[in-house]
Amino acid sequence: MRLALALLGLLLLTLPLRANAPLGPRDVPPAFAPFAQVETHRIRVVNAADGPVQVSSDGGKNWQLVGRVTAPATESLTGYLASGYAPPGTVAAAAVHGLRIRVGDLGSAYPKMVNVLPREFARTLKTFGGHVAGDSGIYTNIPTGTGIFRELSPYVGNRVYLEGDTLAPLPVGYVPHIGDTLVIAVRRPVNPLTQVVFQNKIGGDVTATYADGTARVICHVVKPVLGTGRFDGTSYTGVGALNTNHCGVITVSTAPVTTSKLLEGEGGERRGGFQIEPAYHNSQSEEAGGFMVLVVGRTGQKYAMDQEGTPPLFSGYFNLAWDPQDPKHSWRAEIQRADGTPWRAMPQLLGSQTFALRDVTAIRLVCDDPLDDDWRGERIALAARNYRAKARRQAQAGKTRIERGKLTIRASDANSRTQVVAFSVDGVLKGLTNQRPFVYVWNTEDSPDGEYVIEARAEDAGGNTLSATRTKVWVDNTRQIARR
Repeated sequence: MRLALALLGLLLLTLPLRANAPLGPRDVPPAFAPFAQVETHRIRVVNAADGPVQVSSDGGKNWQLVGRVTAPATESLTGYLASGYAPPGTVAAAAVHGLRIRVGDLGSAYPKMVNVLPREFARTLKTFGGHVAGDSGIYTNIPTGTGIFRELSPYVGNRVYLEGDTLAPLPVGYVPHIGDTLVIAVRRPVNPLTQVVFQNKIGGDVTATYADGTARVICHVVKPVLGTGRFDGTSYTGVGALNTNHCGVITVSTAPVTTSKLLEGEGGERRGGFQIEPAYHNSQSEEAGGFMVLVVGRTGQKYAMDQEGTPPLFSGYFNLAWDPQDPKHSWRAEIQRADGTPWRAMPQLLGSQTFALRDVTAIRLVCDDPLDDDWRGERIALAARNYRAKARRQAQAGKTRIERGKLTIRASDANSRTQVVAFSVDGVLKGLTNQRPFVYVWNTEDSPDGEYVIEARAEDAGGNTLSATRTKVWVDNTRQIARR
């Protein structure tokens, strides 16, 4: 009897959330007042096989290598519903399992996208329910839930640029080409959030508190969350950590970071979490009224599109920072099971648990110190050290060529149609020649020891690429690694 009543209550909660009309191309969120931001770092991705993924903490003057591209994007493909809420040329979603960039114009509710993806999502996994990147994916060797897919992640709404002689805004309708360099300028709020409290009941307040101590009710709960479901990437996220923030969702993980060698969806269930969604978006999604979704909106305006793609919940204020050893700098979800009681850590819950959160009276998302940019600089250095250590092991094992001193780079694939050859190191042009035999001498002593990819690109008279030869090398002028 008790279960039957609970199910009836769940049904009654879901019925009012169904909107009457589907999302149309002109149904876009309202404009919102801009908020002051400050740049914390930049992410640069060269869209080519072995292209560097780098991070800079000084405005692009110096870059640190944190990974490489394993397969470049060649297309922009249709996105998902909430990507239509993001401005063109911006980050539409940050998740532990991928960064989504909107490139389509404002004339479509489902605009074109380009994606940057971690190692484990190089192919579509079993039971994957999210946006499938396909040929729009820039696939990397960076593990899911680390580096740019964790504490170095951008914020929703951050601008994306195309790097040439200068940084140019990503053009509307952009289609990626091999060799393009994308730069994300990661900017956080000057006055960031320190917590958001959701009263987990119909009509409950959603109260945001900022670093300057001010607090205000920003919206209300339309439908409380009752349980958990299975969401992509949560097995790589951590209990209570943020899995995704995009223009129509915040996903909180209730699953621990997996130690399994199997990919997500293979073997036993390792996913778990719940979502926070704005009312209009939820009414249009497959999770409409679901027990694993907390729905927010304006009192008396259940279907108004007034939260989608707007700060602070669905643009600009959350990144994915989380470290169980450093809660001070982590975004984490906590719960109350009775009003006024101490906050408790989010419980570990795997899979679909219909009523696991039914007695939760409040949920808060909290980060104690979102203003510590020195901490972020330390994490950039840590990501670079981790990748460098991995690359060095490859060189020590003889899997990467070791070079010292002056290195002669040759265009071995040049033919009779070749008019000019461009030589680059990690995507940066080093030399250009139209003189045969098309060689360039790179003095490696001018660069720090470490891993580099050198490229010789042959072009015809029209500037079309005829061939591109890439070679990965480890520069070791300190002679710490013996040549094999």
